Amino acid sequence: MEFVFAIIFVFEIIRIGVDTCVLLSHVCVSIAILRMPLEAFPTSQGDLIRMARGDRTKTEFAKVLDVDRSCLSRYESEHLGAPTSVLNHCLRAIAAQQGSAVAKATPLDRALQLTRHAVRELEAASAVTRSRR
Repeated sequence: MEFVFAIIFVFEIIRIGVDTCVLLSHVCVSIAILRMPLEAFPTSQGDLIRMARGDRTKTEFAKVLDVDRSCLSRYESEHLGAPTSVLNHCLRAIAAQQGSAVAKATPLDRALQLTRHAVRELEAASAVTRSRR
């Protein structure tokens, strides 16, 4: 399916020109980002670890990570930098969570969400284009 969209995208670039190509590429990137809910992006080490931990206790999650519970607490409070292995585990855990959340949405819901976002991006780009004239 994405291959078909890529081919259509290339033909549209040829048909409508390079300026609009930039706009379309921004829309495509925005659509790809929408596969993860907007509120789900962690903004710090602590957010990342808490999100990956989910409903598990710190003790349970520390065992999964093979670290001491006190270290996990310091990682979450950002008093200690987490090692790469911990961060990578958390990133994989969040990716798995997001994959299951996306899988639960119906295809129609996903399509509507992507379409709404694409319309917002097109409207914003159109406003920028008009302001340059």
